[in-house]
Amino acid sequence: MIGRGWELLGIPLRGARRASLVWALSLAALIVLTVAFWPSFRDQPQLEDIIKGMPQPLIEAFGLSDFGTPAGFLKGNLYAVLVPLLIAVAGVLLMNGQTASDEDAGRMEPYLAQPVTRSGLFVGRAAGVGLWMIGIGVVMLAAQLGADAVFGLDIALDKVIATVVLCVLLGMLHAGVAALIAGWTGRPGLVLAVGLALAVAGYVAIALFPISDVLEPWRHASPWDWALGGDPLKNPTEAWRYLALAVPALVLVGLGTWAFGRRDVQAG
Repeated sequence: MIGRGWELLGIPLRGARRASLVWALSLAALIVLTVAFWPSFRDQPQLEDIIKGMPQPLIEAFGLSDFGTPAGFLKGNLYAVLVPLLIAVAGVLLMNGQTASDEDAGRMEPYLAQPVTRSGLFVGRAAGVGLWMIGIGVVMLAAQLGADAVFGLDIALDKVIATVVLCVLLGMLHAGVAALIAGWTGRPGLVLAVGLALAVAGYVAIALFPISDVLEPWRHASPWDWALGGDPLKNPTEAWRYLALAVPALVLVGLGTWAFGRRDVQAG
């Protein structure tokens, strides 16, 4: 029984290996290449003056405030938009690939013909994606810390760790959304459409809603605000932010598992 459970986990770990490694190495390369520009930017203070001349709403939307500081540089170039958006997309794509896409292509049927439960199969695939998301986060953190040391970007270790962890949890939350839709419908196109749309909508809410007095309070409904609204590169992160991302992610996977176990699986 234990061996069968490990096999259910091993299937997605092997199946998502190549895509996960591509995501991990791509994000690591993005981080290193971005931090490599820090010495040049640090030695050109007039660039910050140019940014200060931009409209304040635009500065806030792209996280460019305090751009001349290490925390501001990382936020504006990486952790305000690019990294959280990319890791949210990674979560959706990886979960879709191991659930709805495999079901639609008929690759799930041989496993369902074995003496395993549908719930066990689905949970194993979701858990495998979760482990790969953690692996991507570890690679990102190693790249960030290594690049900071090499290029002299001085920022507190706890702030960097908190920021990377929050980004990974944000990605897991979007993976949970993908798991819910995959479990409910088994339609990979719908999983991608809804998952990616929510990732973009979450960013729009935190970036643009503050410009409007009417919409500003609604920015707090965005998971991006739960993750990054406290500016974790500058301020200590409250514990509730981790829970606000992790708990819904688990609930969404649980609901997706429940739905998957109660409908007909599509034939390939």
